[in-house]
Amino acid sequence: MQNLWKQVADQYCTSAEEVQAEIAEAIRQGMNNPDADVRQAWAEIPCQQNEPQPEDVVAWIAAQLLAAGILPESAAVSEQPEMAVKR
Repeated sequence: MQNLWKQVADQYCTSAEEVQAEIAEAIRQGMNNPDADVRQAWAEIPCQQNEPQPEDVVAWIAAQLLAAGILPESAAVSEQPEMAVKR
């Protein structure tokens, strides 16, 4: 996952740490959104802690894209087996 953060950081002329921090802030805002449906959507992301971490969100999004057939299976390597797509 560190390679992903570095790639995004390089693309936007920032640091990998800043990329992770920005994603974490977006997660916090989503988890605290006044709209209950938005909060529920964020709560459905599997995670090991009280709220999803950036790695959890990326893995979950990749799993959703795989399940929808948008992302080819050869393109996704999950570091988190619990995110594996069940077909």
